[in-house]
Amino acid sequence: MTYPWEVFRRLLTPRWVGMFAGLVVVVAACVLLGLWQLGVARDSGRQDAVTAAATLERAPLQKVTAPHSDFQADYSNRAVTVTGTYAAERTLLVVDRRLGGRVGSWVVTPLETQGGTVPVLRGFVDGTPTEVPRPPTGVVTVTGTLGPGESPRDGAPLPAPQVRSIDLASLVNEWPGDLYNVVVLASAESTGPAAGLTRVPPPDLDAPLNLRNAAYAVQWWVFGIFAIWMWWKMFRAEQQAEELADEPAHPQDPQQAAQQADASAAAPREGATT
Repeated sequence: MTYPWEVFRRLLTPRWVGMFAGLVVVVAACVLLGLWQLGVARDSGRQDAVTAAATLERAPLQKVTAPHSDFQADYSNRAVTVTGTYAAERTLLVVDRRLGGRVGSWVVTPLETQGGTVPVLRGFVDGTPTEVPRPPTGVVTVTGTLGPGESPRDGAPLPAPQVRSIDLASLVNEWPGDLYNVVVLASAESTGPAAGLTRVPPPDLDAPLNLRNAAYAVQWWVFGIFAIWMWWKMFRAEQQAEELADEPAHPQDPQQAAQQADASAAAPREGATT
C-alpha cells in the first residue's frame, strides 16, 4: 500500500517535477489555443451574419415588418428605406452615449408614414445640447438599417426631451398612431447630409458561432484533458512497478511444505538395495 506522503515524495523527484512542469505548459497551451479558436468562431460567425444581412436587397420598411409586430432576429442590420414626414416636436435626445471615444447623445425623431410611426436614429451629437438639431421638413425618404428597441434604464427623471433609452414600450403610449417595433438607424436622407450630426453605425450582431472553429476549440481542450490522463497513467504505472519490486517473495504454505517433505522421505534413496 502506498501512503499519500510516499506519493508526494515521488512527485518531488527531479524527473517527475520536470514532467509535471511540461504537463502544465502543455495544458496551458491547449487552454489558450482553445480560447483563441473560440474567439475566432465568434468573429467568423459575426462576419458571416453581417455579410448575409448585407447581401439582402434593400426593401421598403412596410414590406419587411408591420406596426406592433415583434422584432425578429433577422431584422438586425436589415437594409430598408422608409418615406414619411418627421414630427420634429417629438424629437428625443438619448443621453449618455458613446461613439469612437466621444461622449454625447443620440438624436431620435419619429417619422410618420402612411403605415404608422417609426423612430429614426438620425445621428450622434457631442454632449447634451440644449437645442436639438431639427430634422428636415416635408416628405423625406430615409435610407438605413433596422435595429431593436432598448430596455428602460434606471435613473433620476430627466428634463424633456432627454431620455435614457429608446424604450418602445413607453413610446407606444406617448406617440400617436401605430408604432413600428423597430428603430431605423439612418445612413442617409433624401434631403441631404444631416447638419451637426454624425451617423451611428449599425450595432454588432448576436451571431451564432462558426461551428468549425468551435469544434477546433473543443478539440484543443480535449487534448489538454488527454495530456493530464496520460501523465497520471505514466505516474501510476511507475508507482505500481516500484510497489511490486518492493514486495517480499510470497512464503510457502506450511501444509504444502510438509507434504513435500513427506514425499521426499518416502522416496527411495539413490543407490539403496532391496
